[in-house]
Amino acid sequence: MKWRQIISCLTLWVGLSVVGNAQNKPDAQPAPRTREDAIKEQEAKSKAYDEGMAKGRKQHLKRQDKATQKRMKKNLRKAQKHSWGKDVPWYKRWFRKKKI
Repeated sequence: MKWRQIISCLTLWVGLSVVGNAQNKPDAQPAPRTREDAIKEQEAKSKAYDEGMAKGRKQHLKRQDKATQKRMKKNLRKAQKHSWGKDVPWYKRWFRKKKI
């Protein structure tokens, strides 16, 4: 009696494990992307993003009144004068060679 239970459990276990692994495989595999295709895709996405940002910036400026636009331009010029290109710490900027 005990042998019958063991054999039936083993048969059931082996049968279920085989059925569990028998899954359908996809018929058509997608073609692998080449590096050039990936680069072209990324460039297209980047270009679309940049165009969208430029459009959004123009709309943002268009919505401002004249005084606000003037103030924004003034602040932009001031920021460019004081902090543009200063992503290098001050102590590195002091001791590097000057471009002539």
